Amino acid sequence: MLELKKITKVYKTESFTQKALNEVSISFRENEFVSILGPSGSGKTTLLNCISTIDKVTS
Repeated sequence: MLELKKITKVYKTESFTQKALNEVSISFRENEFVSILGPSGSGKTTLLNCISTIDKVTS
């Protein structure tokens, strides 16, 4: 089982801060098939990158 609790990812530049994920919690059961759906810019790829540790979560 994979479980994420209150995952937050923030991208910062000198003058701009963007929250890509804001305290996202989700759990996946063993052998469960899951699809992640949402409009462009909703954080789908960011979530997958954080799960795979390609990207580090902010908190």
